[in-house]
Amino acid sequence: MVSPISCLSILVIPLLVTSLFYQVSNAVNATYLDSICHKSTDYELCNSTFAADSRTPTADLNGLLLISISSNMNLLETTIVNRIPKILDILEDPLDKARLQNCSTDYIIALGQLSNAYLASASKNYQEATRLATDAAFKNVECDNEYNTTKRPSPIADVPGTVGRLIFISYVIVGEIQQ
Repeated sequence: MVSPISCLSILVIPLLVTSLFYQVSNAVNATYLDSICHKSTDYELCNSTFAADSRTPTADLNGLLLISISSNMNLLETTIVNRIPKILDILEDPLDKARLQNCSTDYIIALGQLSNAYLASASKNYQEATRLATDAAFKNVECDNEYNTTKRPSPIADVPGTVGRLIFISYVIVGEIQQ
């Protein structure tokens, strides 16, 4: 007599194998990924972002979008949790501290917006994901503006530009998805 578990495994195992093959077969090939990176504003950042993520070889366009958004979220989180507190510890000027704390607040808000953009992308709601990423970009610029009005250089000057370029990579991918 055949057990229910063996019958179930006969049905489930082929489905699992098929779904794994389907996922890999829909993966974006290296040439296509390269063309996406060429359309971005920063080819090197695009290439290094996807090369650094283990999900890239099996990612379809939606997967690449999720990777680009999560890379941006990781950058903001690292800046908020690691970089800004260390810089605040060594700053002495109260105005500099206030500017950097404002940036931290802007980045926390942008991180929340990108988190919601990630969820919208996972649900394939690309219009909402784009809107949220745009809101995050604008919030990111507010930090940059904190220092543009002064003669003091930002201690995190690299972050706003990188966030903006990563968001543009996300826009390129959404454009490819919507073609």
